[in-house]
Amino acid sequence: MSNPSGPSHRNVASIRSPPSTNPAAPASPHTPLRTITSAFGSPSAIRAEEEHVIIELGSRYLRAGIAGDALPKAVLDFGPDSQRRAGDYRKWSVGYDKAWRERIREGEWGEPYELWRPDLRGLDLGLVADKLERAVREIAKYLIVDVRPRRVTLVLPSALPLPLLSTILDTLFTSFLTPTISLMPAPGLVPAAAGLRSALVVDIGWAETVVSGIYQYREVQSTRSTRATKMLGEEMNNMLAEMIDPASSPAASEDPQNSKHARDVLSFEECEEIISRMAWCKPVERGEHKAPFQGLTPVKEEDELRASVRSLHISSAEETDPVVSIPLASTKSCRTLRLRFSKLAEPCEKVLFADGTAPENLDDEEMPLHLLVYRSLLKLPRDVRSVCMSRIIFVGGGSNLPGLKRRVMDEVAILIEQRGWDPVQGKAIDGLRNNPKLQRTRSRQASNSPTPVLHLDATPASMQDQEPDEIGTVLNKQARDRDPPNDMGQLRAVESLGAWSGGSLLSHLKIPAVSVVEREQWLLHGAAGASRTGEITVSTQRQSMGPGAFNVKSGAGDRSSWTLGLWG
Repeated sequence: MSNPSGPSHRNVASIRSPPSTNPAAPASPHTPLRTITSAFGSPSAIRAEEEHVIIELGSRYLRAGIAGDALPKAVLDFGPDSQRRAGDYRKWSVGYDKAWRERIREGEWGEPYELWRPDLRGLDLGLVADKLERAVREIAKYLIVDVRPRRVTLVLPSALPLPLLSTILDTLFTSFLTPTISLMPAPGLVPAAAGLRSALVVDIGWAETVVSGIYQYREVQSTRSTRATKMLGEEMNNMLAEMIDPASSPAASEDPQNSKHARDVLSFEECEEIISRMAWCKPVERGEHKAPFQGLTPVKEEDELRASVRSLHISSAEETDPVVSIPLASTKSCRTLRLRFSKLAEPCEKVLFADGTAPENLDDEEMPLHLLVYRSLLKLPRDVRSVCMSRIIFVGGGSNLPGLKRRVMDEVAILIEQRGWDPVQGKAIDGLRNNPKLQRTRSRQASNSPTPVLHLDATPASMQDQEPDEIGTVLNKQARDRDPPNDMGQLRAVESLGAWSGGSLLSHLKIPAVSVVEREQWLLHGAAGASRTGEITVSTQRQSMGPGAFNVKSGAGDRSSWTLGLWG
């Protein structure tokens, strides 16, 4: 006997409307409710949980972006104009550009444009926290992210002072509810962005130049110099101010009756723009000074020849230094400054290469760039030096100066050619090496020394030649054919995308950071809660991923004991 109502799976009414408990209620067709679990929700929710913000913090700029990107999406500075309140439209008022002298504060050159400096004496850490908080709120407009708490990776200099690090972490944890902050050193990320494991990183920054030796992603050696972009900008400002108004030169400003100062002649923004557009570095001079051309024509005919060349607009050897015109708008009266193009390279020669100053008259923190790189290579072990010298990476704002990289590499090559890798230098050592009498004495002693005779029958096994290994020879040949040979022992420069790109790459690949600080632990203990843990034991690394592995109070997931790494 057949069922008149049909199979249950063909009942359309039961599909559209579930059976109601109230029989009096009419059945109305409607779309059934869908229960969507959080694990299989919208892809945007999953991406929001996985988004990792990378922040590189420097003394003048902040770079931010999402992990996995090649370049940052936001680059912010800390100038006075970027710290205005909402509704402050003084920048567009008449005469605002001319009133920059009233806005500068007493202090060092460029101090209002930097977030922090290496010397923390006299630095207002509260003002640093306010500037950083406003900058981080500003980057949310560029990253297009919501207010949900996200993980943050901080790319910091390896020698950042602990009070400044505490201020940065307090600001991020208190104002933005960041759950965890990972700390990564900037010098170790630069080789990673270039696809390398070892390199010599030359960071020409704002306040100092840092040369770091990186071997297998570890910083094995670091040297510093105060010759950097800040000193270069101040020297360029003094030179331009002296050409504009000779009474404002540094020598004249020492007079107490003279009220003018070099910083009151030209604004910081215009001086920095001149450096970025027109400053350059001269090539190396190897001492091969060629004598002027001695022609066979008389002097009068030679002068006529040069005049005809100038009439044809053909530059001769004496006119290779053109005259450039620089329009100035920040001076008291708008004017155009005309000067030789080679004049714009003198601040670089004087500041970065200490032109006219003997190396023995300089302190260890005042070394020129080429000597700083050479001494950094000299301090490295021989095997590390052979790898790092063929992987020299220039980063920082000062590395963009035209001709600077080539000049440093040429100067280092000349130092290696003259001195070699002998750390002992001086006139006595040079005289000892070049003494012909000493060389003849050594050769005579070598010729008169008795020659040991070894009997073939009595040669010990340790002195005999090793038997050739045919299998090892074949394996080594196959390895050389499969893997490209490593460049070692040659001076070479390598390009890199920078520390931010390296941090973005490692965070996207889920590489563990140097230090991971949790918000609860930091707010509970602060910097005093960081412990100096010893070496990681093998038992801790090889624990199983069983139940409770990620528990806060259990073995492998124990984060109650944390460290600030090399910053603690």
